[in-house]
Amino acid sequence: MAASVADDPPAEHARYGNALVGLAAGDAWGFQVEFRRYADMPAYPVPAPAGEWMISDDTQMTLALHDALVEVSDFADIPAVTDSIVRHFIAWELDPENFRAPGMTCMGSLANLRGGAQWYDPDGAFKSAGCGAVMRLVPAAFAPEPYWRGLTALQAVITHKHPRAVVPALLLADAVRHAPERRGRFLEFALVEATRIYEGVSEWLSDSYLADVLAPYRRDMPSVLVDGLSDDVVDILGAATRARHRLAGIDAAAFGDPCAGVGEGWESASAVALGLLVADLATSADGGDGAPLTGPAALGWAATSNGDSDSIACIAGAVIGAAHVVPDYWKRAGLVPEFEPRYTAELEAAALRLPGEKTRTRY
Repeated sequence: MAASVADDPPAEHARYGNALVGLAAGDAWGFQVEFRRYADMPAYPVPAPAGEWMISDDTQMTLALHDALVEVSDFADIPAVTDSIVRHFIAWELDPENFRAPGMTCMGSLANLRGGAQWYDPDGAFKSAGCGAVMRLVPAAFAPEPYWRGLTALQAVITHKHPRAVVPALLLADAVRHAPERRGRFLEFALVEATRIYEGVSEWLSDSYLADVLAPYRRDMPSVLVDGLSDDVVDILGAATRARHRLAGIDAAAFGDPCAGVGEGWESASAVALGLLVADLATSADGGDGAPLTGPAALGWAATSNGDSDSIACIAGAVIGAAHVVPDYWKRAGLVPEFEPRYTAELEAAALRLPGEKTRTRY
């Protein structure tokens, strides 16, 4: 049997670095106009940042999650993993540089946890489906088997205790993890997995680590997945798929607002659907150059939206980056972001170590 990309450490390191740079670049690109309506954009598409690229809470929390996961020696120890993620998220909450429009759900949930609550307590994590649960999850998607799904759900529920946050997070992590073989078909695969869950044949339904992570919240893990899908997640993925078919037949210059007909990305379901829509249009199923958008052009289009521009663009950038197994994809595509020195150093350091590389596996 041929080795998969996940069995190839150099390819995985390249993908992780590409995903992190794409996430941060999309974040900075969209952060320029995060709260502007589409009609009020300075240009169509919004140009890349001039000078230093200022990232937002999306990249900050991604780096916090990376640091939390590489600190853990054994992912099977769920309380230890939870403690590490909570500590690093609280460190972000209290960081003097956390002034970049952080999500109120994240801030409120972490204030509760800092006060001594557990995420699953009634006064713990907020019952929210906001996009904070998905914009930061890339490190969890690169964690090893059999942990990545459970870690993806865990980082979500620590601040967003809602099935409609958990399920989009899992769908996005699945897309990031398998991006090279799903180029141009991310939305299709997300809907296929949804169908498999409804039909009771998805391997997610028998994931014991995922079940144990969610047990303090609900012991019937399959019901969390079904409830999340049924809470408009499938409908939103379907709307994004219809937009994908419509846009594939017109010139990219006429694409317009990526949010049109799908949602605005302020919550997890539409943020993931929009990110996958952009990634579908920036990658080709045959691995060639036939996609309507280049990677950099895709970030510009994602940022020029009527919704949560930085989260939509960061998700798209992460998926597009993860689809490329050769190092420095973004540089080869003509994009060399100049991030602030602190975050340049942190992104470069994070790309050198995959979550779980030295983790014992005994689960």
